[in-house]
Amino acid sequence: MTLNNRQKQILNELEASRQVRVTKLAKKLFASEMTIRRDLEYLEKEGFLIRCHGGAVPIGNHLLYPIKYRMWINTKEKKDLALAAKKYLKDGQVIFFNSSSTTSYLIPYLKEYKDLHIITNSVHLLSLLGTLHISCTLTGGDYHEVEQCLCGGGAEAYLSDINPDLAILSCEGITEDGEITDSHEEMARIARIACKNAKQVVFLMDTSKQESKYTYTVCRVAEHDNIIVLPPHNQP
Repeated sequence: MTLNNRQKQILNELEASRQVRVTKLAKKLFASEMTIRRDLEYLEKEGFLIRCHGGAVPIGNHLLYPIKYRMWINTKEKKDLALAAKKYLKDGQVIFFNSSSTTSYLIPYLKEYKDLHIITNSVHLLSLLGTLHISCTLTGGDYHEVEQCLCGGGAEAYLSDINPDLAILSCEGITEDGEITDSHEEMARIARIACKNAKQVVFLMDTSKQESKYTYTVCRVAEHDNIIVLPPHNQP
């Protein structure tokens, strides 16, 4: 499955407004209405949206999209978050990245630093790291197809013995009072270990994750002095 730039823009518009209209998309994207309808038909077939009269609406939770397609949602915010997190990078660090479309935007900045060692459970991030010639380690564990990552007992056992200088994480939700949560129990456990073991933890949480709460708690930010949330989050 591949999406062209116009189809990626349609997904961004859908994420921003929660509904799109064929006529408005045609004008904004400089395409014919027939072309936009074909795009919507294709995106519906691939499970991204539901077509309705004159346009389309989202289908379920975009967090369930495969990670390589979540890369194209909220791209400006994710780029801004990555730039804000860059100030926590230093030469010689051991850094853990969890599986996240948001954290992946920080990967290109790593080439500016020396003697880094990256640990990740994300096969997707490993593929990006491979082009930068940076020392890295992929945890063991069971493969999760949607997230393109490794999780379960193997990953947890490996990470439990690692104390990284920095952990760059993202999870599915953060409440107003700073509780960070995830809908996947195994993903939550991975993030929980990182919060416990890393000297410093930076969570990247775009607006789609604000004021949201899911089944499994990762941490309560007010209870930890090593956790930073970007964008800055008001704590009680």
